[in-house]
Amino acid sequence: MTGTEIYKRTATYEAEARSIRIHAPHWKVLLAYDGQRTLSEVAVSAETPFAETVTLTQKFLESNWIAEEPITLDQYMKRVGASDISKTGAVVAPAVVLHDPEKDKPKPAAPAAPVVPPAPVAVQPPLAPPTPVPRVTAPVPVTPPPLPPTKTTPVPVAVLPATPPPATKRTMKLSAVVDYIVSLVANASLGQILVYRVFLRVPPELLLAEDIASVHLSGDTSVISGEKLQKAIADAVHAVAKKSLPESVFA
Repeated sequence: MTGTEIYKRTATYEAEARSIRIHAPHWKVLLAYDGQRTLSEVAVSAETPFAETVTLTQKFLESNWIAEEPITLDQYMKRVGASDISKTGAVVAPAVVLHDPEKDKPKPAAPAAPVVPPAPVAVQPPLAPPTPVPRVTAPVPVTPPPLPPTKTTPVPVAVLPATPPPATKRTMKLSAVVDYIVSLVANASLGQILVYRVFLRVPPELLLAEDIASVHLSGDTSVISGEKLQKAIADAVHAVAKKSLPESVFA
């Protein structure tokens, strides 16, 4: 789900509405499907995180309480706030190449090296008897006199090089990251969708390790200190928006 889908309540919902038992916040999401608002607009109007809204939408679809409302290209263009289809390229996911057919082709085997017959061995004349070697007496080792003791001059402490201080880890402000992503497009709704698409690429286990269960579009005070999560967010921004994070997102 990209956030641009539109859903409406079905006849099954109308028939089962009085017998449905769900939590009050879930009712707020279910009643927001009016066949006019997109999924991202439903999440904003229901004040529910986008990831939780996607999970509830899947549950409602399986129960046949809602159904996706098909829209025309003009309606889609109006939803994303673009008058020209070429302007929607900033939010289109890049193509993913699963494999390269040229790389999958087996490489031709190298031709076998020609077999070279061994060179013929020439017949050698018989060897002459060995000449006796005269016996040499080993020299007597001479012990050199002991060297005079040397004095070691201590090195002053001030001369020794100072140990460099350990590198300081940088922290990343989540609200600054969200504001930067939204600023990449002129339309606020389009910016919200771009934020959702970026964080859908971040591994959820890294977000949970930093106690980040949802991403708020305003007023988020979360601070990211893990280098793996910082790198994953930077890679996701580069993959989706083709931009690098500025230094202003770091504290």
